[in-house]
Amino acid sequence: MSRRSKKLKPTSVLPMCATVGFFIGIGLGALMGEFLLVMLIGVVIGSAAGFAIDRRNGITYGRGPRNPH
Repeated sequence: MSRRSKKLKPTSVLPMCATVGFFIGIGLGALMGEFLLVMLIGVVIGSAAGFAIDRRNGITYGRGPRNPH
């Protein structure tokens, strides 16, 4: 029997990066005393990094181009 390799669909890393930014923001916010501001900055930076990675991997958000049939 031969095994065929299945082609995997690209998976978005944006939620993971936003979550990591959230937790890093919590840790740094506790150290710096500016909890909400640093947490928000961490989420924004994580989301921007995840969006950039997804864009480089060809993942789009929203509707794709319409196919006229």
